Amino acid sequence: MNRISYPGLMPLLFLLGVALPTVSFSAELNLAVANSTCTAIRQVGEKYEQRTGIHINYVCKSSGRLAKGLNGKTIQADIYISANKKWMNYMIEHGLVDASHVTIPWGNELVVAAPASSPLQMESWQDLAGADIKTILLGDPGTAPFGRYAKEALQHTGLWDSVRIRVVTKKHITLLAETLANADPDTVGILFKSNITEEHKVLFLVDASWHSPIRYFMGPVGNAAENPAVLDLLTFIQEQESSDIFRASGFKVDVE
Repeated sequence: MNRISYPGLMPLLFLLGVALPTVSFSAELNLAVANSTCTAIRQVGEKYEQRTGIHINYVCKSSGRLAKGLNGKTIQADIYISANKKWMNYMIEHGLVDASHVTIPWGNELVVAAPASSPLQMESWQDLAGADIKTILLGDPGTAPFGRYAKEALQHTGLWDSVRIRVVTKKHITLLAETLANADPDTVGILFKSNITEEHKVLFLVDASWHSPIRYFMGPVGNAAENPAVLDLLTFIQEQESSDIFRASGFKVDVE
């Protein structure tokens, strides 16, 4: 995992606060985070708040909706976390994030899942085209990276044209996971492993070679890169304690 290293920055600068009155810390920080990271990043944020007293606000949407909102100034954030490279590149191209400040803290995997009580079984990927499956839930490939990865896998394996009539898209992964949990037993969803709960049954692990590498991209937005509190939080998000939370949530850590 690529890391930004500012060891002990927050406590050190607090101690130096009297001598350096120009150094100030925000009472709160704003995070715009890909929906798939929302639960885990909130757990990390709670620990950071306990350590520093700085309150964290969260905007959880699909990576594309966040990027467009940040560019259009309908969303304000100090840190942006994208579930794919495309939308971080969009932020860089629009001058919202400096490429030199971007880190890649986690990865993920795609799975095919059904409601927990569903009798469906999948012996192969090709079973998605079988008569037993009536509906396939995907993220919107235009704005939700997990949907884009799923469509890539279906296209790579030649299944897209035969199953697209069954595809129903959802704008973000939390909505898809909730919909899938309460869906008919002949419905499946393709989603990140990290969003699987006890209300789902995993049927199939999608071969990672069928789609672009699943990587998350994180960086400070605009002038937030000059805020010591933002830099300290970025470091904290990548420390071992935080990585353990993401690993336990189903993410892959220490990715390249």
